[in-house]
Amino acid sequence: MSSYKLIYFDLMARAEPVRYMFELAGVEYEDNRVSQDQWKEIKATTGLGQLPVLEVDGKQLPQSAAIYRYVGRVHGFYPSDACECAKVDVVTETVSEFDPDLGKIFIESDQAKKADLIKTLSAEKFPKRFSILEKLLLKNNEGKQWFVGDKISLADVQVFCILHDLIPAVIGLGLGGLDLKDHPHLAAFLDRFKSEEKISQWIKKRPVTSF
Repeated sequence: MSSYKLIYFDLMARAEPVRYMFELAGVEYEDNRVSQDQWKEIKATTGLGQLPVLEVDGKQLPQSAAIYRYVGRVHGFYPSDACECAKVDVVTETVSEFDPDLGKIFIESDQAKKADLIKTLSAEKFPKRFSILEKLLLKNNEGKQWFVGDKISLADVQVFCILHDLIPAVIGLGLGGLDLKDHPHLAAFLDRFKSEEKISQWIKKRPVTSF
């Protein structure tokens, strides 16, 4: 059995998909949350000089997407069929398309400009991407279960993270606070995922962070 050490800041953000998968799979791991001062001390030791990093038996794996796929493949969050794996990747790539706009919100220091940006994105871009995700969900079992196949995959984990955790936090809503009334299948999916016992337990016990 491999030993795992997940190194990241005291945030959900790019580390939370890994935590969700470890929790779902019942995998023991060290959730090493570093402060900014600690980060300055260890940055030069992380290879690429960025976080998250996953240490597997002492060997470092950087780049969040690579970490997600590694954990997904090793712990059963990827199908065995190559075509089904590609479907998972289609969903995860669609999720990644939110990143540039969320980054713009995050780095905007002018509060008035940030509010206008959030308003515009929430009215225009975000709903379009929600519709794309809902369309992908509906392709599998009429949207009544998971995004690919008949069990939770990396696709489900990443969609839940972006819709339940990250977007609401970045735009100033509470966790799970997105208004998805125009996307009822996505809303039902979030409820379904959150009701998984190991997920609900993790959400209750995890550290409270800003995003």
